[in-house]
Amino acid sequence: MCGICGIYGRASPDELIASTRTMLDTIRHRGPDHQGIHGSDRCAIGANRLAIIDIRSGDQPIHNEDGSVWIVYNGEIYNFKELAKGLLSKGHTFYTNTDTEVIVHLYEEYGTEGFERLNGMFAFALYDNSRKRLVLARDRAGIKPLYHCGLYSGVAFASEMKALLSLKDRSYGLSLPGVAQYLAYDYTPGKNTVVKDIFRIAPGTCLIGSGNGIEEKRFAGIKIRTEEQPTGISHSENAYILRLEDVLSSTMKDQMTADVPVGIFLSGGIDSSTIAYFASRINPGIRSFSLAFEDPSFDESRYARMVSDKLGLTHRSEVFAYESFIGLFQHITDFMDDPIADPSVVPTYALSRLAGRSVRVVLSGEGGDEMFAGYPTYIAHKFAPLYNSLPKSIREKVIGPLISLLPVSPKNFSLDFIAKRFIGSASQQVIERHTEWMGGFSYGELGLLLKEGVFASIEHSIFRPAEEIAKQTTGLSDPERANIMDIFMYLPDDLLAKIDRATMAASVESRVPLLDNRVIEFCMSLPFEYKLRGISQKRILKKLMKDKLPDVVIDRKKKGFGVPITQWLQGGLAHEAEALLSQEAIEGMDIFNHAYIARLLREHLQRSHDHRKKLWSIMVLVRWLQRYRTSLGL
Repeated sequence: MCGICGIYGRASPDELIASTRTMLDTIRHRGPDHQGIHGSDRCAIGANRLAIIDIRSGDQPIHNEDGSVWIVYNGEIYNFKELAKGLLSKGHTFYTNTDTEVIVHLYEEYGTEGFERLNGMFAFALYDNSRKRLVLARDRAGIKPLYHCGLYSGVAFASEMKALLSLKDRSYGLSLPGVAQYLAYDYTPGKNTVVKDIFRIAPGTCLIGSGNGIEEKRFAGIKIRTEEQPTGISHSENAYILRLEDVLSSTMKDQMTADVPVGIFLSGGIDSSTIAYFASRINPGIRSFSLAFEDPSFDESRYARMVSDKLGLTHRSEVFAYESFIGLFQHITDFMDDPIADPSVVPTYALSRLAGRSVRVVLSGEGGDEMFAGYPTYIAHKFAPLYNSLPKSIREKVIGPLISLLPVSPKNFSLDFIAKRFIGSASQQVIERHTEWMGGFSYGELGLLLKEGVFASIEHSIFRPAEEIAKQTTGLSDPERANIMDIFMYLPDDLLAKIDRATMAASVESRVPLLDNRVIEFCMSLPFEYKLRGISQKRILKKLMKDKLPDVVIDRKKKGFGVPITQWLQGGLAHEAEALLSQEAIEGMDIFNHAYIARLLREHLQRSHDHRKKLWSIMVLVRWLQRYRTSLGL
C-alpha cells in the first residue's frame, strides 16, 4: 500500500520533481517506509511506500528491463504470481518479487488492454518514456482512490486530493454542484468532487496523457443484470451455495498473501464474521479487532467476542467513548480532504490505530451489503408501493400525524427515525427516494439550506449521477435498482473512501475480500432473489454460513458501524457544533442560510427533532471549508 502522485506536463525536470516531492510530503502517512521519485523531461512520478510484499527490494518507482517504463502503484494484485509466470514464459525478466513489477511487464506485453487481467485493488501511474505518455488506472470497484487535475498543459495526479491542493502553481475554486451533491448524498458521487477542476478517475478506467491531449479509456467494469428476476427460487440454490463457498475459499487464500502480519476488523456482523471464518481456516488464531460502545444500541462487541471465541481468534477490543471521539474528530477530519458525512470514520480510525499496534494489513467487510443486498432500505423499497396505494387522506391525515407523535430517540435505528424517513420520501420515484433515505438533505430541504442564488444555479444537477446509473437498470425491481445505485455510488465514493482514509491515516493497509473480482462476478450473476427474498436479506450468504457461525450472528438484524452522534450533539459536542455553525462562520461563506441551520441546531438541542445527519453533514463541510479555504481562494 502506498501514496502516489506525479505530474506530466511542460515544465523543467526540476520543477516537476520539486512539485511531486511537495505532494508526497502531504501524504507521507500513506507510506512511511520509503519515498522515491523518478523524473524525466516530461514527467515525474513518486511514491510513499508502506511495505507489504517483498519488503527488501520492492521500493518504488519500479521499472522494466531497459528503464523505458516506470510505475508507482497503490494496492495489491492478488493474481500477480499467476500473471508473472505467464510473463516469464514470454521472455520478461524480473528484478523484484513484487506485484508492482508485474503491472509494468503486463503493460509492455499487452498495453492498457492487459489491465483487465488484474484481480486486485489498485491505483497506479505508468510513465512510458519511449511513447512519452502517462497512463493512470484504477480498479473496477473503486477500492483505491486516484484524483487528477490539469497542470503545466498536462495532468497532475495523486492518491489524495490534499496533495493536489498543495500545489502552488495551480489555483482552485469551490464546486457548488459538488457541494449540493455532497449535502444530498453525504458524499460527492462519480468523477466530480467539491473542488472545481479536481476529478476522480472512474473505477475500471484509465486516463492516458500524451502529446495529443488526455484520453479516457474503460478497461473493466461491474456487469449489471438487465432482466427482471424470476419469481421463485430455483432448484439450483444448493449448487450456488457450494459455488459461493469455493469462491470465498479461493479468494481468502489470495487475500491473505503478505510478508507482514494480517488481521481482521471484526464487528460481529455476518460480513466480517464470514471473512474471519475463512481466514481462520488458513491462519488459525489470526488477530481480530473491534470497538465497544457504552450505548448498547450501538455496541456489537459481544457478537464479535462470540465469533472470536467460536473461531479461536486472537481478539482485542477497546471501548470507544465520547472522549475518544472528540479527541480524534479534528485530527481525522484533516485527513478527509474529500469530505464524507459519515461519523463512523472517526471510530474506524481509532480501530485502525488499535490494529496498527500489531498488524500492517487488515481484512474488512466492505462490499458485503452491496454484493448480497443487506441494507434495510431495499426492504423499504418493497413496501413503498404498498404505502403509496393507501388513500392520500389516510397517509396525510392519519399515518403522518401518528408517526409525528413518536418520541425522538437517540438510539441506533430508532423507530421514530426510521418511520419518519420512510414516510418522508416513500412517495418519490426510486432515484429520489433512495437518495433521500440514504443521504442527508432532501431536494426541498436543500432549497431551505442553500441561498436562493446558489440553489438556483445547481438544482438540476443534484440527482444527475443517480439518474445516469438508473438508465442502466430499467426493467429491474426497485430494490435491485437501489442496490445497483449503491454498488456504483455509495460503495466507492463513501464506504471505500472512508476505509481507505481511516486506515491509511494510521499507516495500515485495508483489504476488502468481498470485492475480489471473483466475488463480484459471482454475486452480479445471481438472480436477485438469492440475495433478497421477501424480507429475508443476504439469503445465500446466511445459508452458507449456517452452522459455521453462531446462530445469533446469522439471524440478528443489521446494526451498522454507527456512533451515538445524536446524544453527543446534545451533550459535549454541542459546543463544537455551535462554534462551527455560528452566524459569523456561516454567513462568511455566502453559501448557506444561517437561520435554517440555527433552527436545525435549536430543535436538535431541544430534543424535539433528530437532525443528527443534517447537522453532522454541515459540520464536516464547514470544517473542510475552513481547512482548505486558502487553497480554494475563499
